[in-house]
Amino acid sequence: MMGRSGLWILLGGCGVWLLMGSGMPVEAQVILRRKPEAPTERREEPKHKPRVEALLTYGEAMRAAMRGDYMRALDLFRKVAVLDPTAPQPHVAMAELYYQLRNYAEARREAELAVELDPKEIGGHRLLGRLLREEALAARDREKARRAIEAFRKVVAEDDLDVEAWQSLAQLYAFLEDTDGLKEALERWTGNDPTADEAFYRLALIYFDRRQYRQAAENAARALMNHPESEYAIVLAKSLLYQGHTTEALQAYREALERDPSNSELRINYAEALIFSGKYDEAIEILRRILTEQPRNVEALRLTAQAHRRAGRRAEAIETLKNALKGSPPGEGLNVRFVLAQTYEEIGQVDEAVATYEEILKALLAPDGTAPERHREAIETVLTNMALAYRQAGRREEAFRVFERMRRVLGEKNPRADLLIVDTFREERDFEAMLAHAQEAAARYPEERRFRLLQAQALGRLGRVEEALRLLDSLLTGLGDDIEVLSTKALVLSDAERYAEAEAAVREALQRDPRNNGLLIQLSLIQERLGRFAEAEATLRQVLERDADNATALNNLGYYLAERGERLEEALQLIRRAVNIEPNNGAFLDSLGWVYFQMGNLDEAERYLEQAVLYQPRDATIHEHLGDLHQRRGRLEQALQAYERALQLATESRERERIQQKLGKLRQAMGRK
Repeated sequence: MMGRSGLWILLGGCGVWLLMGSGMPVEAQVILRRKPEAPTERREEPKHKPRVEALLTYGEAMRAAMRGDYMRALDLFRKVAVLDPTAPQPHVAMAELYYQLRNYAEARREAELAVELDPKEIGGHRLLGRLLREEALAARDREKARRAIEAFRKVVAEDDLDVEAWQSLAQLYAFLEDTDGLKEALERWTGNDPTADEAFYRLALIYFDRRQYRQAAENAARALMNHPESEYAIVLAKSLLYQGHTTEALQAYREALERDPSNSELRINYAEALIFSGKYDEAIEILRRILTEQPRNVEALRLTAQAHRRAGRRAEAIETLKNALKGSPPGEGLNVRFVLAQTYEEIGQVDEAVATYEEILKALLAPDGTAPERHREAIETVLTNMALAYRQAGRREEAFRVFERMRRVLGEKNPRADLLIVDTFREERDFEAMLAHAQEAAARYPEERRFRLLQAQALGRLGRVEEALRLLDSLLTGLGDDIEVLSTKALVLSDAERYAEAEAAVREALQRDPRNNGLLIQLSLIQERLGRFAEAEATLRQVLERDADNATALNNLGYYLAERGERLEEALQLIRRAVNIEPNNGAFLDSLGWVYFQMGNLDEAERYLEQAVLYQPRDATIHEHLGDLHQRRGRLEQALQAYERALQLATESRERERIQQKLGKLRQAMGRK
């Protein structure tokens, strides 16, 4: 049974069609057709008579509004308000008409009357929200924007399916730069309107900025499905690319270029994807054509240098970058300067790299040396690279000075410096210090789960495996974030040589994200430890099918082949590509030295193994390989020292047993015990 307020909801909320047929609302007809009550001694005026008249007048007013006779409609709605002074609906209707007539003062007055009569009247709150939204955006008034949000929040509290309210909330949260509120509004908007391509696109951008590339790709794909805009295709392809799905990214660009072949932004981004897929010459040719049309296109110049870097042609990369910066003031071309600094790092010119990073920081930092909010992420990236450049060059004290500088510049709430310090202790294999600092940082940053994951890694390395596993299990939520926890669990179990359990953990993570390249590479490492070499190779080739320039997959596959003495030429090409991408990676340089050793090219083997040990002096495998090289060359004393150092650093039982056998044979050959 519908009560009194229900009649107005039926009339005001369900559409004008109800009033257009009989000239009388259905329920009003029901009321009028009721059988008269038996007469009493004193007959009173029926209470429903004014209400019936109000309903009839309301219907007439609605029809007048539909004819465009707004003045007549307003007069009739006023009459309704007099006949039923407690009803908010006629005030909402008048507010709507005044809003259409741009009489905003009267629209506001009527909307305020409506919500005064019924605080849950969503029509009144919607009108007030609209008025406040337009005033706020026109005047850039943040306080009015907050009041508009409050009004629309009242609408969605009563009707979560109100698309206009969620659209308006998205607009207002964007104005206030409240990305959490904006994300919620966009999610509700798209949930209620699956054709809202703009909302899907804006949601994709939020996820992309947060480096949540899988969610970014999903939303960009939905936007593109609704409307084939080039900007949607770019976000989709970039999101795929940054997940390592280069094949799908290239396909998305090709389809977009078929629709919009002259779009320079598309062509540049397509060239970037080609670089990621290892197709350097094709990328350079596309960029050359763009630079013929636009000689000062900084992004095209930057990517040309990137292609040269990946191809191992770093002198050409530096020349291209310097040409791009000619005539540019120090505060411009910061992306190009950043790539130039990285290139200096790659050729071992650390001081030049740091000087270039300092130029970038000078342009980004506030006069007092702090990080403005709009540049905070870029400053964090530059300082991180600067610290790691020092660390990789073995200049530990300078690296730690940069960590302290990060704290001052980025503020105490930013955990980046502490994450890097914990990682430095991990690199140095100082697991006691790693654990202590991770625990202390976890207490200061309770929302930053990475410290708990690092704490678990340190516990595992210290032999406290069950404690580490309990900590990791306590972090599981049943949501997508569990992938990182399960991956860490597999790492702890692998370090403990519990490979079957490690594989189970990785496969559980892969059930949540079957295309995660990092997890697949981790799985291949476990397969190799279990002696399932064919499976490990197949897993890595699966990664490379999608992400042809994945440096870790290239290196690991080449190393597996070299370790078994199989297809050494293929192994050499794979590892060379990995080293071209990351020329200062000690593990990759070790692989390159080892494949040359297996090929009998001892000069090249020594060259790269000596470089590798400079970058990773605490790696047991590198010292073992150096021992093999020295022994092959008859340098038995140096071989002995290398094997002894390798044994000190080795953690796996199989590795230790192998090195001990080599030491025993060497000592016997040298006549030593």
